[in-house]
Amino acid sequence: MKKINNIFFLLFVLIIGLLLPSTNKVLAQQEPHFTQYMFNRLSYNPAYAGSNGAICFTGFYRNQWMGLDITDARGNNLGASSGETMNLSFDMPVRFLHGGVGATVISDKIGFWNNMYIKLDYAFRIQFPTGNLAIGIEGQLFNHSLDASNLVGSGQFDERDQILDPTDPIILAGDRDDMLFDVAAGIYYQIPGKLYIGAAASKLLETRSDKLSWDNRRCYYVLAGYEWVLPDYPSLRVLPSALLKTDFAASNSYQVDASLLIEYEHKVWGGLSYRIQDAVMLMAGFAWHDFKAGLSYDIPTSRLSTQASGSLELFLRYCFKIESQPDPPTIYRNTIKM
Repeated sequence: MKKINNIFFLLFVLIIGLLLPSTNKVLAQQEPHFTQYMFNRLSYNPAYAGSNGAICFTGFYRNQWMGLDITDARGNNLGASSGETMNLSFDMPVRFLHGGVGATVISDKIGFWNNMYIKLDYAFRIQFPTGNLAIGIEGQLFNHSLDASNLVGSGQFDERDQILDPTDPIILAGDRDDMLFDVAAGIYYQIPGKLYIGAAASKLLETRSDKLSWDNRRCYYVLAGYEWVLPDYPSLRVLPSALLKTDFAASNSYQVDASLLIEYEHKVWGGLSYRIQDAVMLMAGFAWHDFKAGLSYDIPTSRLSTQASGSLELFLRYCFKIESQPDPPTIYRNTIKM
């Protein structure tokens, strides 16, 4: 019990230490984020691949900043989605590779940006008496496209705020897209049924697109969680977790999600999460046999709260195990003496 208290104390100090100096902290969003990150660890760390010990298919849909109007250069409402993300992933353990493999396809639309991600993962896993440590690598293929036809440059207005002919070369080019390749790496340690912690770096090569005047910005993730069964109520599990994201572009360019879920008999769960200077999130879900489903709603606390009604996120997961049968014996011995 003392060891459990120490772990909770360390998690508490870590989260509070990150929250207290959080004034003016901002992280530019190049890669999509997810409120229910604890169910989408493969998107943040390639070393997670195969760690569940089963073949898993996971799908996420996120509608971000609902109600936020998107307008063209002349102020016409385009009725476009301000942010829509779809994530499909697959991972499984592979015994002869001493680890696991995974793949993720992401479609991310934010305003006039349309981004497609394809990621392939391999994790090498080392078994220890109480847990396992994995080292993962990931190949990343990005397609970034920009609809610049409705954008307005700062030099396109006269003194009466009338739109002039565009002079920005990016805007003049209209629709533009480019394909970029990059890599990621991570480490992940877990004691199944107790805790997990991992760290990863994405877009290590920081590939540049001259066509879009775009640089892939390297991003770092630290993800941790703990599972605690209440001694007096063994049907209940308390599941605290936290996700730190940073690109180290400045001393204050990081973002923290801190979450707490309570699960009953591995069947239903609910809880809260907080993203620094961005949103308070409500989460709930259920499990039925090999299926899991979860729903979250972000209540914005930033200035977007006056323009957007929030963000909605849904996830579905199906996992199953293939139990290999032992090979039948090829030699039979008669133990009865004649």
